[in-house]
Amino acid sequence: MISRLAECIARGEDFGRCLERVLAEKGLKPVEFAKKAGIPQSTLYKILRGYKPRYGTLVKIFSALREEKGFVALIAARYVLEDKRFDERVRVYPATTLEDAIVAAVRAEKDGARAIICAPVISSLVEKIVDVPVITIKPEKSVERAVKMAIEKFNL
Repeated sequence: MISRLAECIARGEDFGRCLERVLAEKGLKPVEFAKKAGIPQSTLYKILRGYKPRYGTLVKIFSALREEKGFVALIAARYVLEDKRFDERVRVYPATTLEDAIVAAVRAEKDGARAIICAPVISSLVEKIVDVPVITIKPEKSVERAVKMAIEKFNL
């Protein structure tokens, strides 16, 4: 979609007509698209009627048309993530301190994460600073393993 719109611009075609075709192909009404793009409806209607948009408006239009796949952000200590492999739906944000974890959460939201997964020690704070769902890791098995290792190590 974006490439077709860019080609229209490169060929010197009327941007408004090209945009109208793209919106029709995507099944979007101008009112819906204006809201999604964060531009006034009146501005979009002017563009569709031949008005040349400003650069900032073009950026908003192209950003709204970009079909970015959603992802889940996983924030955890580096050593926990060392041997783990995830598919493209998961982006890993390693953190070694609480400050790193907070920065990672804000960055993940800014990057477009649909949800954030993090440790209980930080999850309640992250929930207060981001507007995406926060899922708390429940380290049940790792806690059980750590207790078992400690008991064995100290012969208790």
